[in-house]
Amino acid sequence: MRTGLALAAASLVVLTAGVLLAAGGQGQERPGLVGQARVFVENHLGRNEAVPIVLEAVAPQAVIQTKLTRQAWEYRSVRTAPAQDPAAALAAAGADGWEAVTAQPSEAGGLLIVLKRPR
Repeated sequence: MRTGLALAAASLVVLTAGVLLAAGGQGQERPGLVGQARVFVENHLGRNEAVPIVLEAVAPQAVIQTKLTRQAWEYRSVRTAPAQDPAAALAAAGADGWEAVTAQPSEAGGLLIVLKRPR
């Protein structure tokens, strides 16, 4: 009985050591320490679309290349009738990526709404 208990205890020690060694091989020097972060950013919007990032800690000798670009917009206007709900008129345009910029009363009594979206 003692031999079986000693064998089980030894197996548990070997198993625990194996788990700790496996955890240490995943970018950690010791269990509990955070390893080096590695990030991959894939831009699904297109090659010319900007991806916002935040650099919190960068080595002083690191060179970070950036390119200043101006966002190009396309514009569209929507006129609503005096009794028409503006939300209903804008629902389809919003589903296509249009954003309302401004609204003003039109001469006919409805609204003139200007929309924009990235080109």
